[in-house]
Amino acid sequence: METPEKQSETSFDSVKESASVVLGDLMSQLQRLEEAMKKEDMGAVYQIYWKELPLAIQQSSNANHEMDNYFTSKLDREFLRMFPFMQLRQQATPVLLDYQLGSYYHDRAVIQLDATQPALLLLPEIKKQWEKVEKGTYREEIEALQAQEDDFDARIIAAGSEIERIELQIQQQEAAKRELEETKGLLNRKKVDDEIDQLDRKILALQEERRKWVPFVSDKITRESQKIGLAQQKQALALEQAIALKELRIIKKRFGSLKEMEKQLQQFVQVFLNKEGK
Repeated sequence: METPEKQSETSFDSVKESASVVLGDLMSQLQRLEEAMKKEDMGAVYQIYWKELPLAIQQSSNANHEMDNYFTSKLDREFLRMFPFMQLRQQATPVLLDYQLGSYYHDRAVIQLDATQPALLLLPEIKKQWEKVEKGTYREEIEALQAQEDDFDARIIAAGSEIERIELQIQQQEAAKRELEETKGLLNRKKVDDEIDQLDRKILALQEERRKWVPFVSDKITRESQKIGLAQQKQALALEQAIALKELRIIKKRFGSLKEMEKQLQQFVQVFLNKEGK
């Protein structure tokens, strides 16, 4: 039977042997990573760094964004080589790069490159605008705002005469109510009360109708503010449509279509990961 001291030595030898295997695997991974980086075999670099190296090694090797900078620099170089008309607009984070379609007055980011995946993404809000142009949705929205604006102007013109008409009807109903109240007797009280209730409901309905027209004549500041608001909404939509239309023209010129653009962006990632020695 082994002594406690002998058992301790055996356990330590086992730990040392296991540690040696782990360290050997780690050194092998690091050597393979170094070799892949020298060859610029990006598929291997991503595989080893993100899927094989322990998290602690990933973090320590990227303490000052060394690996982030490595990935973004390689991706940016290859992306602009394949699509030279693109322009880097900003580096949103250490691993996210935003690109615009060329350069024109209303330039803006439309594509985001994520260096950790890697992946290319059309910014969702921009893609939605392009789809609205293709479907004619902007035109419909602008026409709807124009209709609201025209209706608003028509209501302002009609408001004065409508209020006069309603007030006259209210006066007539109130006069009829007074007459009924004066003739109310013991024998016909129930019938008269029912007729008065009907007149009260008519008067309330007319007052509600008048209330809807009053803002068009009584509050000039509010009225003008509402008109300005409609005009600004229409102008903002028209500008948004113009920018998206300009971008779609660039896409058609450079890619042929939006669908083809998305296809080529996905192909770029595959090519990037499967090429060596770029």
